[in-house]
Amino acid sequence: GTLSLTVSKGKQKAKITLKEKKASIVVGKTTTIKVKSFKGISNKNIAFSSSDKKVATVSSKGKVTGKKAGKATITVTSLINKKVKAVFKVTVKTADMIDTDYSEKGKGKIVLAENSVTLYPEKSFHKIYDHCGDAETLEYYTEDYSSQDHFIGKQLLVQKEKYGQAQIKVKRITGVKNSAVSYKSSNTSVAAVSSTGFVTPKKVGTATITVTSKANKKVQAKYKVTVKKNDMVLAVGFDMYDNIKYYVKKNDDGTIEYRLRGVATEFFAADKKVATSCDYADAIASNNKIIMSSSNENILRVKDESYLQAIGKGSAIITLKTADGRWSYSWKVTVSDKTTSFAEYRTGCTTGADRDKNAEKDGFVTKL
Repeated sequence: GTLSLTVSKGKQKAKITLKEKKASIVVGKTTTIKVKSFKGISNKNIAFSSSDKKVATVSSKGKVTGKKAGKATITVTSLINKKVKAVFKVTVKTADMIDTDYSEKGKGKIVLAENSVTLYPEKSFHKIYDHCGDAETLEYYTEDYSSQDHFIGKQLLVQKEKYGQAQIKVKRITGVKNSAVSYKSSNTSVAAVSSTGFVTPKKVGTATITVTSKANKKVQAKYKVTVKKNDMVLAVGFDMYDNIKYYVKKNDDGTIEYRLRGVATEFFAADKKVATSCDYADAIASNNKIIMSSSNENILRVKDESYLQAIGKGSAIITLKTADGRWSYSWKVTVSDKTTSFAEYRTGCTTGADRDKNAEKDGFVTKL
């Protein structure tokens, strides 16, 4: 028999749909292109290419990295049918301009998101004294991934990012031909500033950063930098319970006693005097007293300022902070029938199981 077959050029129905079609990122930062769906394609293998690698590069897995300010188009192409494509537009901005509103109209003006900042010398975050007065470098705490010191390192990096540097951000520019600006420090020995408004504190003192429009040098804004001596707690080691086993005891007089778990603390600071203020009286005198609070005192109640009292089963968020408010840390603690355990850090050598055994020796039981 015979079969008559007609082959004609039909419309292209195959399609790649992206979850997002565009993004704005800061130079040096990344974003990842994600595919929402494929239509009419039997093979989901795809390739990525950038229209301008000087502005943004893209990996084989769709990770886009901003290289310099500008715009680029990332093309997503099917490997089984190269006619099937999708485009992703990326705008790369410098950190100072990521949220800037610009208009050529209006009065010439530069408005900053913040007009001042208080920082501590950048180098003061690199020599860290512990609670015994011994000194280590920042690298020791951040590179020693196999020990509990890494937990201290994470806190140090947070404090360094918050107080050891600053990023000037331009909120709005009006009345000039373009949005380009320049930065100049009145005292580079106190605070240096990059071409994109990144401020590095050098030594104690004050400096003024002048932000000037490149299109009209009469249009300016001022940013005051105050650099102070680093007298703050940079990190605290403490008994970071993950789980506390529930115990209760009925005393001879009929009163109910709930289990107490101490939260010992160890200071880490750029100042030796601050770091070694682990004695309670010294801590109060140096304003380094640790304040502890619980989000649910029906589960965990703060007792005598440095103890957690397990009232009932469940979870609560425990927050530690210094009296000056410059250091704080919060984490979740659960009270249950499971063995007492620690999430990342503990100050002593006794395990949670050891502490549970000691509670039982003292007459505590899991249920009355």
